[in-house]
Amino acid sequence: MSLGIVATCVLGLEEILEAELRALGAEETEKQRGAVAFRGHWKDCWRANWRLRTANRVLVELASWEAADGAALAAGARALVGGRMRAPGLVRTEVDVARLLHPDRSFAIQATSTASAVRDTRWAALSAKDGLVDGQRDHYGRRSSVDREDPDLHLRLRLLRDQATLLLDTSGDPLDRRGYRAVTTTAPVREQIAAACVLASGWDGQGPVVDHMCGSGTLLIEAAWLALGMAPGRLRRSWAFERLPAWDRRAFESMKKEPIPAPGPGVRLYGNDVSGEAIAAARANLERAGILDRAVLTKGRAADFYPPDTPGLVLVNPPHGGRIGTDAERWKELGDLLKQRFKGWKAAVLAGEDRGKQIGLRPRKRIPIMNGPLEGRILLFDLY
Repeated sequence: MSLGIVATCVLGLEEILEAELRALGAEETEKQRGAVAFRGHWKDCWRANWRLRTANRVLVELASWEAADGAALAAGARALVGGRMRAPGLVRTEVDVARLLHPDRSFAIQATSTASAVRDTRWAALSAKDGLVDGQRDHYGRRSSVDREDPDLHLRLRLLRDQATLLLDTSGDPLDRRGYRAVTTTAPVREQIAAACVLASGWDGQGPVVDHMCGSGTLLIEAAWLALGMAPGRLRRSWAFERLPAWDRRAFESMKKEPIPAPGPGVRLYGNDVSGEAIAAARANLERAGILDRAVLTKGRAADFYPPDTPGLVLVNPPHGGRIGTDAERWKELGDLLKQRFKGWKAAVLAGEDRGKQIGLRPRKRIPIMNGPLEGRILLFDLY
């Protein structure tokens, strides 16, 4: 059974996510706003959850229909489960939604709306919920309970130009909850954005990884896990797909044993921060991530840090924008440091609202991103 699957991501990371999916063998990939759609089977869905480094969630499409108002929303949802009902423009997928939405399974539903007549997302979700439970009554004579805290089924309703799409969230907790963040610091970089910096840098896994403003160590961990072929889902304890009727534990355990490319088996990590609290957090997180033995952590100013002689990858998430505040002179100092001490290295710098315009280096590529409400840039450099 071929499924329509959608992997969501931070706005701006669609190209990197699509490259990840293609490397996993995904078919018929299509970039969308904040997502990449592809075709696959349930095992591909599990693999995407296990292996994707830049995705937020992995969703499975259940159906779509025309929904210009609340009544149409409810009618489409009811027809989807009830079977005998009619709804304008209803397109079903290969998933047996009536079987999936058995009354013994609780569910919760969240909605988004873009360029649609129905703008109130709470009302949209309520209308769809009413339709689904009415369909269950039609089909089974009883309905599911709604559990907002720990549902068996996490449903997502997407309204786009008066077209409703119902999707099943197979991830549960967002995929950035890797499980290694034992201690955090002020405004840490999100795991998917850190992974995107590494993937976009063009680093081949050879040479050391340096972050001389390392904070809690997220950039170092994401680089090391990629170099060592460690799956980003390796520390997760549970997934939403484990509660689905298509779940096959034996097949999932077999999939987890598939080899992952490990381009840097001997990778070494060098982290530095002016804050002793940050260094303690990085040490704890690196230990939980299983890579502390590969790291050298030092406390001091970035201006006083000298990297190893062998070129590799330097990753930097400097204080910026709404985090701590910065100025043109501090960006210039960072640019000078990169030019003087990291010749021959590849670099990825995460710039916030100020976009790092004063860094004094010309990036080979700028990747605009939206980290929640904050606009930023991933700046990529080949340092010569």
